[in-house]
Amino acid sequence: MGFGKAFGFSLIAFIGINFLFVIIAETITGGLNTLFSDITLNPLVLLFIFFGPIVYMPGMVIQGIYVSVTFGVYDITFIGLMVQLIGSIVAPLIAALIAGKTGETKAGSLGGWFLTAIVSSLAIGLLVFINPAILAYYGLPPTIDTFVTSLLGGVVNGIFYGAFALLFTRIAPY
Repeated sequence: MGFGKAFGFSLIAFIGINFLFVIIAETITGGLNTLFSDITLNPLVLLFIFFGPIVYMPGMVIQGIYVSVTFGVYDITFIGLMVQLIGSIVAPLIAALIAGKTGETKAGSLGGWFLTAIVSSLAIGLLVFINPAILAYYGLPPTIDTFVTSLLGGVVNGIFYGAFALLFTRIAPY
């Protein structure tokens, strides 16, 4: 039962936090109307909004923050980019912590978060076959390499943030 709870709660938290950070970033940059117009025209954009950060490995996100801060022009788009990059770290971290708290065993916690990461990466990877125009719109090449890279991102994020899920697993004293 702990595995199912960990998976369900971490998936809901991951989706909710990703959506929250996208809404905040688009509000700051002034693109909220454009975002909702895109969702109205093509509802599959929601897949990228809900699961998009899982494709980016933690090192890539940290490097993106470093490069943006070092060489960036500090304007509204910079702040929006920082919110999205920070969201790419915070969303999986909080989802993994929730998986750790709701999983009853270490295997349930790690497995719940890892399944969340794999399901999220598959959702993005399947856009290559379903609607590649969405990936091109968001700057990802719509090729089979993107599918493989998204799966690799899911595995790396699953392992990396899975350590945090293991750290926060409740262990019953016997």
